[in-house]
Amino acid sequence: MTREEAYAHIGKLAEEHALILQAFGGVMTIVHPDTQREYGVEEKCLYMAGQGPWPEEKQPESKPIQPGQQELFVA
Repeated sequence: MTREEAYAHIGKLAEEHALILQAFGGVMTIVHPDTQREYGVEEKCLYMAGQGPWPEEKQPESKPIQPGQQELFVA
């Protein structure tokens, strides 16, 4: 399997299981379901995978960033 085939396979699995938060230009942000719930993005991931209704608009909760941790989630 080539790297390109591996990327396509991972992307397909992530899409089928509603793990993608955002994707653009060959970059995917794949988020664990527990983390999706923690950050309030589960509905968005499910919707984008065709597994849920349009998510309700709500203000995301502000989570403190731990030292060395980058904020990965864009609302």
